[in-house]
Amino acid sequence: MSNPLITPQFVPPLRHLSELYNVVHDRPFSILFANYSWALGVAGALALIWAINAWRGRTDAVEYRFTMPLVVGLILGGFVNVLAEVNQPGRLIFGYFLGWSNWDTAIIKYGIILLPIFLLLAWWLSFQSIPRARLAAEIEPLSKGWRKLADVFSLWSRHYSVFESRWFKPTLVLTVFLGLFAPLYSAVFLMNEHGVPVWNSPAAAILFLASAIAVAALAEMALIPLLAWLVTANRPKAQRGHRTTAAVALGICLVTWYGWMWWLGRFGTIEELRAANLFMGPYMAQITWNWTIVGLLVPLALLLLPTGRSYGAQWIALLAATWGSYAARMGIVLGGEAINRSGAGYYVFHLNFEELWYTGVSVLLFLGILAALLAAMPRDTQSAPFSAANKA
Repeated sequence: MSNPLITPQFVPPLRHLSELYNVVHDRPFSILFANYSWALGVAGALALIWAINAWRGRTDAVEYRFTMPLVVGLILGGFVNVLAEVNQPGRLIFGYFLGWSNWDTAIIKYGIILLPIFLLLAWWLSFQSIPRARLAAEIEPLSKGWRKLADVFSLWSRHYSVFESRWFKPTLVLTVFLGLFAPLYSAVFLMNEHGVPVWNSPAAAILFLASAIAVAALAEMALIPLLAWLVTANRPKAQRGHRTTAAVALGICLVTWYGWMWWLGRFGTIEELRAANLFMGPYMAQITWNWTIVGLLVPLALLLLPTGRSYGAQWIALLAATWGSYAARMGIVLGGEAINRSGAGYYVFHLNFEELWYTGVSVLLFLGILAALLAAMPRDTQSAPFSAANKA
């Protein structure tokens, strides 16, 4: 018989303190978090695709002119939800002015600083993408007062072109950086701010970024040509290659999600195991239908099959991927919030009128800003390369 004093013994770990008491936690986020996470994420992915195409000189397609107005509308629509999520939005301005010091503090400060810069950059590039001669032809016939107002509105873009200057590549590098920051910001915010174990995984950041890129690539295929048609009365074609981008991004989402669930089930902590059981138990029907089937498998099938080359199939794929990317954000947020830390059951999500109201306002603001920017664009159908399009 072995001596228990010198022989290693299996000792079950003590339960966490929160397991011994009926400890609950408030839900820090609502549907508004998913709203602005999705809107800003897709805006960042669109800017990322636009900057990469501009770097490669692909400025002769319709995306060059009509992507940035869509980015502006998405950012402003997302900002409505950001301000509504913060109970005292007036304090955000102090974060911008005072947030340049103490860089090792909360990540929300980086969002307060960088996201308005992203909005200003997208607004400016919306007019820089219009040929200078064409923009000048629209502004110069105006009266003196309206001409000055139009110059302010367009940030004097008819007088210069950043694409002809030495700031061309630095501008695109800044666009890529902000395009990556916008989708990752909300995921990193979840990972660092609230101490919920299931949010601490980098898998959420991968899912947020990849799903945003998939939606953005599909928007370049289906939505951008529609916007161009509304302005020019012609139906131009989108660039090739967006199908591959969207399909790869959706495949990454599929592998990451189920790889994450497998990892949580095999190696997760107690609370992570509960989250995995919640995703694969009470939430399984919603996750399977809204995220896996509608959000991933349907658009993947449409993109990979020959029938997916039709414009109607591209729109179905865009709507399905949009719904799925939003459902993924809702599922991750609710999965982290739903677990009662005492282990006694889980919370059930209930939607309230205030959240729906802010959602409606953000959609109307997005549509209004997008319509205003499209109305300000010249009614031409040409979109020439940098070397010729932006010369006076």
